[in-house]
Amino acid sequence: MRGKEKRWYSSCKWFVVLVILAVLIWVVWFVFFSYAFCDTRDCFNSRLEGCNKAKFVGGEEMIFEYTIKGFSNKGCEVRVQLLQGELNNQDSEKLETYEMTCYLPEGVIMIPEKNIGKCTGLLKEGLQDLVIKKLHTYLVQNLDNLNLDTLNVSEVN
Repeated sequence: MRGKEKRWYSSCKWFVVLVILAVLIWVVWFVFFSYAFCDTRDCFNSRLEGCNKAKFVGGEEMIFEYTIKGFSNKGCEVRVQLLQGELNNQDSEKLETYEMTCYLPEGVIMIPEKNIGKCTGLLKEGLQDLVIKKLHTYLVQNLDNLNLDTLNVSEVN
């Protein structure tokens, strides 16, 4: 009987050790890798103000996923991923799943892609290309009007 009690005690000891180890792993994961999920822009803004880890999906014309990573040496680090581009713009749809990382000043509440100069990544480059293409299209469509305005000549009908 003495041998069975010893084996049972040894088995229980290992079980307790494994449970404690599992709890420690869960706590470490929760503290370092988990994010609060925000359903509203207000929730996200309050988390952004303190640079607290959070995830938020939102946008108007394009849908982005924002992930506040926390503080880094450059500021509050926010990862931005494009989930859905503008429905009537093929070029923006090509950027879906692209990401960029933005660094915002501490305590500032703003949409990260509004100040694209503070961002790095493929999504930033793609968004800049979209702006350049739109500007180019606008200039080409209005070149006649711009030339007449520059020369101070009125159009004859």
